[in-house]
Amino acid sequence: MKLLLGRQATNRKEAIDKVFQVTGVDGISEDILDMFTSITSSDKIDSEAEKIISSAIRSRYGGKATWRVERWFIPIPTLHYEGKDTPRLIIEAKVYLVATADVNTQQGSHSITLVEAVGKPEILAIPMVFLHAFLEKDLGRFAVIARDAAHTQWELPGTKPVQLSNDFVGKLTEMLKWQSVVDWLLKFGPQGRCVAPLVAGSLLGLAFQESTPPVPASNQEWTTDDLIKTLESMAFRHGEAGEMVSRAASRLKAGITLEDAIRLTLQVEEVEQNHKSEREEINGS
Repeated sequence: MKLLLGRQATNRKEAIDKVFQVTGVDGISEDILDMFTSITSSDKIDSEAEKIISSAIRSRYGGKATWRVERWFIPIPTLHYEGKDTPRLIIEAKVYLVATADVNTQQGSHSITLVEAVGKPEILAIPMVFLHAFLEKDLGRFAVIARDAAHTQWELPGTKPVQLSNDFVGKLTEMLKWQSVVDWLLKFGPQGRCVAPLVAGSLLGLAFQESTPPVPASNQEWTTDDLIKTLESMAFRHGEAGEMVSRAASRLKAGITLEDAIRLTLQVEEVEQNHKSEREEINGS
């Protein structure tokens, strides 16, 4: 638990910034955080939060202290990619409590801020074959074996069933209407930039496995056609992938792997988007 003196958050945005500061996580957009808000709503999390707040205040200020609290629950997702056996994108979402309290004691009044993880992390394991089917709007190939108001579970041949929250699936569907999978991953910050080339390479293999055996992106030498096809398989708009490769051309040397070419192209695109945002801010000010 992190206990800080003073009221260090007055709204959700400031609460998010405080969690980033305490955990060392950075660069996750609020659009991504909103995808996981459903896991912050439960009686169990509310009950645990009350116990954490009460215990922290009574431990510091004594059993006779009284207090008034404002609190926020902030979901923080972390990513990693597993390429062994069935390649999967793993998202582990933890909920953090940020609570500001005005505490009254016989000696006076105090303001504090608490930051602490609450509840159990929710882990989403998304096989690449499932994500590929999702992008192709072909989830019907997988049988639904369980569904309730909160979750749906699909059966995948040769691997464990996939269970995702209905809220997450709905929000992901909306986000991918307007952007590519790579763009979506980049909104997770530095961790998204690390896994995006691996996800892109895996999806490329799935997209072309019917015609040729897939070659791991880490072993395959890049070509312009393969790189553009990879970016297009990530749902970049028509022509956009070619423009991205053109912008990155000076850094794409002969002999590098497709995985490295994907990473370099995405890095150049990120810089381009940052410059574009800066120009828009300057023009708007």
